[in-house]
Amino acid sequence: MSRLYHHCKQRLREERGAVMITTIFFLFCLGGLLSLLLFLEQGDLLEMKTQHTADLVSKGARAAGKWEYVDSEGEKQTRLFATTEEAVQNEADIIRGAREEADILWRFNRSALAREGGEAHAIHQKGEKSYLYRQGIYHVRVEASRSLPILWGDLDVNVGRVSQSGIYE
Repeated sequence: MSRLYHHCKQRLREERGAVMITTIFFLFCLGGLLSLLLFLEQGDLLEMKTQHTADLVSKGARAAGKWEYVDSEGEKQTRLFATTEEAVQNEADIIRGAREEADILWRFNRSALAREGGEAHAIHQKGEKSYLYRQGIYHVRVEASRSLPILWGDLDVNVGRVSQSGIYE
């Protein structure tokens, strides 16, 4: 009986070591999986904030620079002005020029994207193409980059989103 007892005791010690290694491996894999899931969610949140900011800037700019008037033939017309100065020259009644409003909105909302050490910038009207204003379109591309932590280090994430608002009838 003594021999059987020592044999079983030795097998039990061997099994405890294997279980410990397996448990450590499992916990490491679980931590890596959770880290990846959190990284994906942080990336999705950055994308969502970037798109929201782009939409806010384009729709606000369009609303501020939009002028509705009745032409000489009695038809309702709409036009988008880039600047307040341009609107004054055309005797238009607008809040402020679309580009001016976009600058204000971008300044107020940029910090939300650049929070926690990230960077953010916007490209308005595809590099200020004047034909977009004549078509009644305000186009903005917002790009944000941020370093997101994961289990084994940090990964840099770059996100670019486009929003375009127009005067459509």
